[in-house]
Amino acid sequence: MDIDLRTCKAGDTLISKRGWKLTYVGPTEPGNYYDHLVKYPDGSLGTRIHDGHVFRNLDKRLPEDHDIMEIIPC
Repeated sequence: MDIDLRTCKAGDTLISKRGWKLTYVGPTEPGNYYDHLVKYPDGSLGTRIHDGHVFRNLDKRLPEDHDIMEIIPC
């Protein structure tokens, strides 16, 4: 499945490749290095790029990253 977080609405559930359920918060402000804000189950915030990856730089991506694999609309 191709992921495009630009299709998300606030409150959508995002499933990470490690099985965690994150919540889509919304896009970041224009000019931000990352494109989208997500909320982890513990309430902390994180960021993602449009295709759901944690890191934009391929060299920094790790198998344990919580890249987004599925979008479940609310």
